[in-house]
Amino acid sequence: MFRDVIGHNEIKKRLIHNAVNNRISHAQLFWGQQGSGTLALALAYARFIQCRNRQADDACGECPSCLKFNKLEHPDLHFVFPAASNKETKDKDKVSCKLFIAHWRKFLLKTPYFNYLDWLEALGIENKQAIINAEDCNDIIRLLGLKSYESPYKVVIIYMVEKLYYAAAPKLLKIVEEPPDNTLFLMVSENKDRIINTILSRTQQLKVPLPAENELKQSLVEKFGIDETRAGQIAFLSDGDIAQAVKLIDDDEEMADFNAFREWMRLCYKKDTANIIKWVEKTASAGREKQKSFFQFGLKMFRLSVVNNYNATGLIRLDEEQQDFLDGFSPFINHNNALKIVETFNQAILHLERNANPKILFTDLSFNLSRLMHIKAS
Repeated sequence: MFRDVIGHNEIKKRLIHNAVNNRISHAQLFWGQQGSGTLALALAYARFIQCRNRQADDACGECPSCLKFNKLEHPDLHFVFPAASNKETKDKDKVSCKLFIAHWRKFLLKTPYFNYLDWLEALGIENKQAIINAEDCNDIIRLLGLKSYESPYKVVIIYMVEKLYYAAAPKLLKIVEEPPDNTLFLMVSENKDRIINTILSRTQQLKVPLPAENELKQSLVEKFGIDETRAGQIAFLSDGDIAQAVKLIDDDEEMADFNAFREWMRLCYKKDTANIIKWVEKTASAGREKQKSFFQFGLKMFRLSVVNNYNATGLIRLDEEQQDFLDGFSPFINHNNALKIVETFNQAILHLERNANPKILFTDLSFNLSRLMHIKAS
């Protein structure tokens, strides 16, 4: 429901105003960078539109439509999302997202705040490229050719529309250009620039920014009941990424990245080649998206190291263990090597996106870091 969406109060008011005044565009795009909460907003908007007893600022939560939304089993609510073959579907000739709808509902009911990597991990396909294929588009056309069961609108939520396979685009384009009556497409994207232009040009676009730090902090206090100090730390560490903030409440993933990064930096500084190779073997076995996420964590630690060197401690909010490490680590990141380290990391991310061999990539990066960390400030 809208009240469950973290932040974005102005956007909620605009969506409610459009629905109440029957200004509902048949194809809308909710776009924003990872963790902005686009999917949560699209879900709340769909629920509000279908609700039979709308309140002034939200759906009622009690009518037959809302009760079905609680389980994501409303007959006029349809989902399309990226998928690929996994162990359960390896014998199927054609793989479409409808094979995974039970997984999707279970996953989404836990939280609407997740990223693309989280979804791939849930399916066990983190090392594959998931797409929205022609079979998925055929299913959309078939479903929308039927009359709605019990609501004014048939709603199709397309998650990560930028993953639409180019050969499937004409099918989706045709139904978006000439939709059946009372059809609503809510498309969700983390990268608008990768959406096929013919699809993009036919949508009403809504940019969803990351929430401001104070807004996110207050929402975490209200919705998760954590104290303000911890909420402030999480809001800072997540850089406005709501999905990351929700994960940090549990803290397991952040600590795993921190422990791996700390071990790696110590090995690189000591030039411990044998154990670097062992570390690389372990890290290279993780999924590509998880490796990219780890790189982003490393970039954040390098940035905080520079901040720490200038004694701007008011801009750093880490727990005691992480701060202790940063205090010992930051002297080795200085004006003579910081930019080169960041450049080397960004190049590694680029090569990873282009399917570089992760073992070779991490090994080369490790040796480069060993050299760069021994460059002293002049």
